[in-house]
Amino acid sequence: MKTICISIAMVAILLAHPVFGQADAAALETSLHGKPLGLRNYSADQVVKYTWFDGKLVPGPVDLHGIRAFFADTVRQKGGKILIEGQGETLVRVGPKLAPMGKLPMRLEIDLQGEDAASVLPKLQAAIFFPSLQAALQSLPDSVSDMLPFSSDGKFQSTCHCIHVFENGKWIKLEENDPKLTPPGVVKEAENPGLDQKAIDSKVSGSLTLVFSISETGGVDEVWIAKPLGAGLDEMAAKSLRESLFRPGRLDGKPVGTVLIRTISVN
Repeated sequence: MKTICISIAMVAILLAHPVFGQADAAALETSLHGKPLGLRNYSADQVVKYTWFDGKLVPGPVDLHGIRAFFADTVRQKGGKILIEGQGETLVRVGPKLAPMGKLPMRLEIDLQGEDAASVLPKLQAAIFFPSLQAALQSLPDSVSDMLPFSSDGKFQSTCHCIHVFENGKWIKLEENDPKLTPPGVVKEAENPGLDQKAIDSKVSGSLTLVFSISETGGVDEVWIAKPLGAGLDEMAAKSLRESLFRPGRLDGKPVGTVLIRTISVN
């Protein structure tokens, strides 16, 4: 159980809110409005897609994960979809406290697949969102749970110089100098010549930080935005990272999954 210190100004809105079924889009909008919400699939994509299938909500693929507070502005039905539109803010650490960084528009799209909206709407709040941001933080995957939320200065602080390794179906931490461990390495790094130009066009400079997992075959699995820069640069950097190829880490000579942190600077 993590102890999370949050500024007094945020305490009131971060308290757990009871989840009630909503009979229509307007009622759901009222229930969600003004509350910081954590998505259960941890998506940081600007468009998050779901499908309602066989009485259940099925999340679509996620390109970029993150710890985001989502604030819903509107809920409406359009054709065969329910659209929840609002703003997302990545949560970072500023000293012992949490603070939002990089507000961006987000839209959640639920494809009803012909299902009656009146029967789906009452189930959406509990299916899409954690009951509180504390619950979202406490439910982070083991691969990133001690890395996120990240420090706003882009520096990772840990009690050990460790590498996260996926062994025997679970994530463990090993010292970087463990003689049994061979760290992962880069085989082919995808170029992204448009990143700097995008920054120039958007009049943005600085750095962004990604946390990502490498599979035992050397491909990039999940990518998490730890410190955002915005203006579409986070997504571009994540896409470039996914197109790169790595030499997997090895434990006792056997390929294993690992987690790395990468900071990218743009001018």
